Amino acid sequence: MIWNSAICKPLSAVAERLSFRAAAAQLFISQPALSRRIDKVEGVLKVRLLERNSRRVTVTEAGRQFLEHARASIAEMQVALGTISAAAAHRSTVVTVACVPSVANHVLPDALQVFSAQFPDVRLRVLDESGTQVVQSVLRSEADFGVNFIGVQDADLDFKAIYTEPYVLALQRGHPLAGQRTVSWSALRGSRLIAVSARSSNRILLDNALARLEERPVVFCEVNHVTAALALADAGVGVTAVPALAYSALRYPSLVTVPLVEPEVKRTLGLIARKGTVLSAPAQALYELLASAAAKGFAFR
Repeated sequence: MIWNSAICKPLSAVAERLSFRAAAAQLFISQPALSRRIDKVEGVLKVRLLERNSRRVTVTEAGRQFLEHARASIAEMQVALGTISAAAAHRSTVVTVACVPSVANHVLPDALQVFSAQFPDVRLRVLDESGTQVVQSVLRSEADFGVNFIGVQDADLDFKAIYTEPYVLALQRGHPLAGQRTVSWSALRGSRLIAVSARSSNRILLDNALARLEERPVVFCEVNHVTAALALADAGVGVTAVPALAYSALRYPSLVTVPLVEPEVKRTLGLIARKGTVLSAPAQALYELLASAAAKGFAFR
């Protein structure tokens, strides 16, 4: 038997009023129905909780102990339910999205401006992280969903592809390769190539794509993030291969980009969520906004 308020209330009402008639009236049930409930509890416990005769009702010592523990358990359950309800309300008013930095820098600003106009009372939390960290944030439920280019093979994630972008060469306008329509990877021999760390998901993707080249470009400078690679290229330290979405003419005015070929390397961005996850209404709206905008080249207006 599950000890809940439906069981405790009849006993508590009789104990407080010391009258089956008054307790039944308080509970809006008949006296026989109330007696049956008390009898059922006593039958399960195999102990008398109430002593009653034609003139009076008294609570036994076992009855007092039972009521004390039952009321404490119900109070704890009410606290737990209140905590869960508060957490659910909090989740419905906060949307957390995890994404790689190129998305955080060049997609989310416009996306969140549109979203906030539709949901002005919803607070936002952005986890701009590496591809691997984005996956972990979603798997650990730290984010409602993520925007990433890895995760498609994870059995615990749903990956919805929304946008495919090429890797381009970012270099200063005066560089000898800046005027080319395309640049082959082999043409980068002799150039000062700035690359992201070998632990980066971007670097792993590029290394896998270039594994068959007889001669691969030599890395001159290694950094942890694409933004740092672009900043160094903008300063004239060297050239760098980055996802097209990472480049911004406004942020890096001295740089231009040229498509890289032989081989052409691309990455596919997707919306990732834990399998079976039901997003809150605001989170689902942001999810659909990003998917819709990606189909138009991340145009939000």
